[in-house]
Amino acid sequence: MKKKILVTGAKGFVGEHWCKYLIAKGYKVDAVDIKKNNKSISSKNYVYYKKTIFDKTFLEKIIKKNDYICHFAGIAEPKLYLKKTVKVIDLTILPSFEIIKLCSKYKKKLIFTSTSEVYGKNNKIPFSEEDDRVLGSTKKSRWCYSTAKAMVEHYIIANSLQHSLNFIIFRLFNVYGNGLYGRVVDEFISKSKKNQNLSIYGDGKQTRSFLYIDDCIDAFYKVVFNKKIKNEIFNVGNNKEMSIIEFANIIKKITNSKSKIVKYSNTLKKLGGYEDIKRRVPNVNKLKKSIKWKPKVSLSEGLKKII
Repeated sequence: MKKKILVTGAKGFVGEHWCKYLIAKGYKVDAVDIKKNNKSISSKNYVYYKKTIFDKTFLEKIIKKNDYICHFAGIAEPKLYLKKTVKVIDLTILPSFEIIKLCSKYKKKLIFTSTSEVYGKNNKIPFSEEDDRVLGSTKKSRWCYSTAKAMVEHYIIANSLQHSLNFIIFRLFNVYGNGLYGRVVDEFISKSKKNQNLSIYGDGKQTRSFLYIDDCIDAFYKVVFNKKIKNEIFNVGNNKEMSIIEFANIIKKITNSKSKIVKYSNTLKKLGGYEDIKRRVPNVNKLKKSIKWKPKVSLSEGLKKII
């Protein structure tokens, strides 16, 4: 008999893709989000709850009836780290602590999506799961998300050691695909198609590595349902590094755009509390060794799927 799975943040970018994949594999899914159900998933094995995860009574009921708890809810937009700092911290930490306690109490397996942001501005590239966290001042609001996610990781590990919590933590590195909004990929594509300027913060030499959503979900599935893997942290990303200016030019080429690349955009700087990360590249050797996984979708192929 297949396990029952709870997904929080089920209408988010990663959450919805994960729900669709699980349903296709025949699993029963309880989906939770505060957004309206747009009925993009129609299945007798899919039950949607338009609920807040701040509701402790609801959380206890729904966690008790599921086997795997996939806690994906959160706010992952850099502009909101600066504009809605309190909300970002509250949503990341408060419900997470309650979910962790309940998973410990009822002996449920917890899957938590963390972030590459936890590594901060460590100059040791690529980032490995055991590497140090190097962050800026607490006066820089951009570090609120990194710190909050890391605090949740600490609490998960503490509950694993003291209360035998079974967990998996995924640290995501620039996952992109259809349904992603408010990030560099969809912004550049949208503006390129309209021949609008592509604004790049700083000199454009800062690097990122991009992973297509299908490859991310494939990694999730192979890790989560592998009985040999327990209480581990995995980087999930692509180790192919490129500068933001290279990335902008690739999108321009694919869209046949006349957009101009405008450097030294101060959009985020004007909001205050921003500090950029020069390089962000994952070491994914642990993931590759554990499940014999590697990304299959090239960047150009992934971008064309969206466009």
